[in-house]
Amino acid sequence: MFGAYRTVLALMVVFYHIGGIPHIGSYAVFGFYALSGYLMTFVIQETYGYTATGLKKYTFNRFLRIYPMYWASIIFSIILIMLVGEQNSFEYHKALFLPDNLIDSLKNLFLFFPFRETPRLTPPAWALTVEVFYYILIGVGISKYKKVVIFWFVLSVIYHVAVGVFQFGFEHRYYTIPAASLPFSVGALIFHYRESLQTSMNSNRLTKHSYFPYFLGTAILFNWYLGRQVKQELFDLDSLFFYVNFGLCVIMIVVLKEKKSLPFISKKVDNWLGNFSYPIYLIHYQVAFVVLIIMEFMGKQYTRPNFTLMLVSLPFLFLFSWVLIFVLERPIEHMRQKIKKKKSRPCTLSNK
Repeated sequence: MFGAYRTVLALMVVFYHIGGIPHIGSYAVFGFYALSGYLMTFVIQETYGYTATGLKKYTFNRFLRIYPMYWASIIFSIILIMLVGEQNSFEYHKALFLPDNLIDSLKNLFLFFPFRETPRLTPPAWALTVEVFYYILIGVGISKYKKVVIFWFVLSVIYHVAVGVFQFGFEHRYYTIPAASLPFSVGALIFHYRESLQTSMNSNRLTKHSYFPYFLGTAILFNWYLGRQVKQELFDLDSLFFYVNFGLCVIMIVVLKEKKSLPFISKKVDNWLGNFSYPIYLIHYQVAFVVLIIMEFMGKQYTRPNFTLMLVSLPFLFLFSWVLIFVLERPIEHMRQKIKKKKSRPCTLSNK
């Protein structure tokens, strides 16, 4: 039951990019990565399998999930840039301008931003490059065997320890493809240890409580707030509190993966809310840019990031996202479900 959680993570990114709330966006992205590591390992093991047919279906399904909506977002950006001019779009975001050569055009078309190259017609698309990279690794079997995943996890930890010891900085801890190896490997570990983890959760009075996910969400916010308060005096926010947040996100995945409902959130509502996650992530910069332009016409001068700009943009962001869901995502989702229903492996109790 991850729908509402995914949308909350997407909104945390919006709060950072548009509202200027420090660091909360980076907290969310590692949560996304860990969730993807778990879900992609789950679907490749339980739905598609590692046969040639299964891998084709897995690849095509991932393509349908990522690219059509992404292409819609870059079309949105192109229209905006052509209407307001590149100078204005560049002032709004330094990555938001039109490609002027074939290589940059292809990078934007196929989501290839391993070093956060510019232009990026959808500015946060660099994280999608990371996602696609690990989708491929998972598809070819990096998370197939528990022992391999443990080795993968150990290498990931070594990388992060080295980044800290040699003080490579937040850039190498967060933005790079090797940095994302840690959350993806942890997500895969959750799959392989899902039964023992679930037993542990069910045997604990606190973790099995129906309100525990809300407690975890509060803990994530408290950890962020605490990090902001003590950063200059005691610790480096980019290390201790960043990893504490990651640990809380991992626990959230373990808790939510078996939930059928939550207090105030039914399974149906959770699924509905989850539909907004991806479009919100893709188009929040563009929608806020439109709102900013309209506000300027009304005599209100704001620059991004701005908390008021974020608040005004949020209703429009949900509206634009709903349009994308209705026009694009729903038809594609029907196609994806048809692909899933065609069996790629013998039916067992684990993949019914």
